[in-house]
Parts: sequence; C-alpha cells; structure tokens
Amino acid sequence: MATAVHPLADEWTDEYALFKVEHDRVAYSRPLWHFLADCRASEIRPVLVTGPGAVLSPHLYSAMTQSGAHWAFTDGGLVYDARSGTRIRAISDLWAPRDTSERHPGVDAASTPVPAVLFDVYAADRASDDTRVGPLVDFLVGGLTGGAPARWGRDEPLTSGWDHVAVTRDAQRKMPASDVMLASSDTGAWASLAVARTRDGILQRVHGGVPLPMLSTTPQALLRDRVLPFVTSTLTGLATQFTPRVALISAGMVHQTGGRFGYPVGGYPVDAPLAVLIGARTVRDLRLDIPALTASHDVTVLGPGRVPSVLVRMTGREGLWTQLRAFAYDLDQERLAALLSNEFRGVI
Repeated sequence: MATAVHPLADEWTDEYALFKVEHDRVAYSRPLWHFLADCRASEIRPVLVTGPGAVLSPHLYSAMTQSGAHWAFTDGGLVYDARSGTRIRAISDLWAPRDTSERHPGVDAASTPVPAVLFDVYAADRASDDTRVGPLVDFLVGGLTGGAPARWGRDEPLTSGWDHVAVTRDAQRKMPASDVMLASSDTGAWASLAVARTRDGILQRVHGGVPLPMLSTTPQALLRDRVLPFVTSTLTGLATQFTPRVALISAGMVHQTGGRFGYPVGGYPVDAPLAVLIGARTVRDLRLDIPALTASHDVTVLGPGRVPSVLVRMTGREGLWTQLRAFAYDLDQERLAALLSNEFRGVI
C-alpha cells in the first residue's frame, strides 16, 4: 500500500487517511473540514482516531456520515472501532472486519442519552434578487422545538451571528453549488445548508437535528406519539409556506455531556423514520397514485389543485423502517432513481 505526505493527515495511503485527535471534545474544526474535503476529492476513506473519552459534535458526526468516514479509538495501546467497540488489528478492519470476538470492556461516559428529531429537507425557490436562503432553516429548527438559529459558519466554532443576508451572499459566491454552511441554536439544535442552481431556480438542502431533553425520561414506546404532533405541523407548514421537493423527519439519539450535546464512543440505534413529505412537483414527477397509497399508508393530502403535496406518517404497528420500505416499494422505482440522480445533483 502506497503512502504519501499530507499537510493535515497523520497518515495518507491510497486506500485511507488518518486524522488523530488528542482532546475529548472534538468539533468540526477547519483542519477536519479540509481533511474530509480532501478525502472526498481523492476518493479514499477518512478515518478519525481519538481516545476513549472523545465526544464528537453533532456537526462533525453528520459531516463524517456524509463523507463515509470511519471512527476508531485507542485505549491501553489497543485500537477499537468506536461504533461497535470491536478491537481492530488493521485500519481496514473498520470496513472489512475479520474478527469481531474481542470487544472493549466499555467506556464509563458521564453522559445522558437524549432523544432527538432529525430532518433532511430538499426545497426549491426562485433565483431572484430578493431570495433569501436562511428562512427555511429558521422554520425547521423552530418548528421542531429547537428555538431560533443563533450562529453560523463553515466550520466550528461557529462565530458569526445568524444573518440571512450574509448566508445568502456566501451561497451566491459559490454558485452553481455552495459549500455546506453550518448553523446552531442556543438550545443545542444544529443544521447544515447547501444550495445549488437548477434549470428554473435554486434547490436547498437543509438537514440537522433538534435534541429533546424534555423527553429523556419518556419510554421509547411512547416517543413517536409525543413527537408526531409537532412533526406533522412542521411538515404541513413546510408544504404551505415553502416549495419542498421531499422531506424526511426521523427519530434519533444524541448524548448530553456538561450541558452540550454530542456523540461519545459507542453504538447508536438506527434513526427511525417518522414522516415523509413529498412536494407537489415530486408528486407529479413520480406520477403518484394517491388513492392507492392512501389505501395502504397513513397519507394526508396537502394543498389545493390536481397535484397536491403528500404527507405520509409512520403510524402503523410495524417497525418504522418496515413502514418506510413498504411505502418506497409502492413508488415507481425507476422514476424515483431518475429524480434523485438529476433533480438533487449537487446538493446530495
């Protein structure tokens, strides 16, 4: 395996690159931003190496997921997969495990698991002089009980006050596709925003999460019923106040440590889908048979006209992912694939 020298990576090969962090609170810093960007450009696997007590910020955890990054930690001279706790003997064991029998005894993290709602939204807008790209972030974070965005930037720490004009200008400078811009609220919510030019305007992608510490003691079986009312109202408002293409809201988990939210070493439950909104144009492009879908799923038709938006809530007794897969199966798969590859190119 060939190795090379890189100004940021601790090790750079033709298959992966390592970035080592010594401190426990790991933010999406500028060096990490460049490291992940270089790995994507070089089409190699990024690997973050920390100690056992490390906590990743939500922005970093999300960026690593988007980049297909792996996370390992060292303890007592041994190296482990940070998500599974399995000991690894070569970095490639992170994506091609050979022996999963030896595991880390566990990290006694002084943190509290906190439920969260996670959102991923694509919405269109006009490309005119008065168009602003911040209001969609405001609406999603606020509607999901995360308060108002307070700060933004390209990497952490976020030092600029949240400002629609400044965010819009930054996006305009990077057209036809902006860099990812980060935002956070004082309550711990986080969001990222990317903008791309399309044939008839712009397409925004906003994704992030809102911690729900007030529901930390709510039994898992009751969480869906507690959050669906404001999830439903948010997606309903999204359909009436914006021009969404598609939106997904899921249930997930973060940890609270010292008043801040993040992801410590350890496994996490798979995010569980709660509701999907399909915008009017996407309904048309996919040629959805709304009466047929309504017969099998919890479907709400939103908006007037022959081509409305469609809200699908996962309210059945089956597992949430089972319900989403069943809904996706009922769509025209070829049209769905074409839509994802063409319409959302540049912001996925």
